[in-house]
Amino acid sequence: MSMKFDYCVIGSGPGGYVSAIRASRLGLRAAVVEKGLVGGVCTNTGCIPTKALLRSAEVFSLAKAAKAFGVETENVRANFEAMIGRKDRVAASLSRGIEGLLKSANVELIKGEGSLVAPNLIEVSGDKRDQLISADSVVIATGSSAAIPPILGLRQKGVITSDGALELKSIPDRLVVIGGGAVGVEWASMFATLGSTVSIVEMQERLVPVEDEEVSEQLRKAFVAQGISVKSKAKVAGINGSPGNMKVEIHQNAESESIDCDLVLNATGRTPNTKGVGLETVGVSIGKSGVQVDGGMRTTTDGIYAIGDVTGLKLLAHVASHQGIVAAENAAGADQDMSLDTVPGATFCFPEIASVGLTEAQAKDRYGSAIIGKFPYMASGRARAYGDAEGFTKVVAEPEHGAVVGVHIIGAMASDSIAEGVLAIKLEATLDDLRDVIHAHPTFPEALGEASWHAIGEPINTI
Repeated sequence: MSMKFDYCVIGSGPGGYVSAIRASRLGLRAAVVEKGLVGGVCTNTGCIPTKALLRSAEVFSLAKAAKAFGVETENVRANFEAMIGRKDRVAASLSRGIEGLLKSANVELIKGEGSLVAPNLIEVSGDKRDQLISADSVVIATGSSAAIPPILGLRQKGVITSDGALELKSIPDRLVVIGGGAVGVEWASMFATLGSTVSIVEMQERLVPVEDEEVSEQLRKAFVAQGISVKSKAKVAGINGSPGNMKVEIHQNAESESIDCDLVLNATGRTPNTKGVGLETVGVSIGKSGVQVDGGMRTTTDGIYAIGDVTGLKLLAHVASHQGIVAAENAAGADQDMSLDTVPGATFCFPEIASVGLTEAQAKDRYGSAIIGKFPYMASGRARAYGDAEGFTKVVAEPEHGAVVGVHIIGAMASDSIAEGVLAIKLEATLDDLRDVIHAHPTFPEALGEASWHAIGEPINTI
């Protein structure tokens, strides 16, 4: 059986399904090939289910602290099985919703594993029958999988990735998390909140090393206060034992240490899913980080695009979605390039982290100096009323005109508050622009305005 389309996407994650919908809206006959659950990793085993569990952990923490808010509760406990059930329902409902979106946009959903056999020809191996799909434009949106670095014992039982963590039936008493990036700190936060004794091992000098240095230090202090053991500049030498009786050997500061635990969670990053897609067959170049693309998401083979994690550029769902839109519009005749300069990042640990643009160190490297403004949550009326006054908002500006080049937030609702910072950098706003914006009070985003007043040396609500 053979089918003909104008535009065919392999993979239905946040990049793939968005790309297909946009292509269809632009008048192209579009299809999506998906071998697993619709919505990909993000919807089913990544962003959404982990955030659902983090929300459960947050509610549990709030319930335990309810007395401080004038609410009397008794016998608060974490029902992990029920949390997992809620996580599954949330993910399943969103997956069904994406199927509905594809249908309403007249995008053909084809179940099976797609592989390129020619630049414009895809072979789909399905449960019922194999079929060939021809398309004028093909998009590779196959995502990524958990990376497994060459650490002795990392593939044995008792070592899990985020996929395995989502399938746990109970909360581990003792957990070692390898990797202090976004994924690692989120899982460390969640299990520590639910009562696990957690150690987190990071090879670099600090947690969340891509973030501003002050943010990393604030998170380290918060984790230590929560009882999380933070091992930075530490290397895992080996893992042995069995589930419930594991030993993680680490080297730190020229010394060795053994950490006893029940489970080990490997959160050392992701690797692009390039195997089995037929990329080599059609001449698509693959670099060290993933499929090579230009600013318009075009690969080295005409008519073939790549988007999302498989490119290895920025492994974020919202980046994949935007890349998918750019690819679709270019396939429909546009000539667009995508900039990654104003991509926000959000990490949903406790406290939350969000950022966009340059860190303080990066700004100083680029401009020679930088204008810095900060506003602590302790001075925020909303944060005090909310009951979570830990953290700060930090603005970074270049020295000549005061143009905003970076915003960094650690604290409650950071992932929502960062939106104003993204828009500020996108529209080339200055510190004067931000301080002139009338922010609603009391809110978390008004901290950015206050940080801007601080940056120009005229603070209002701080000394």
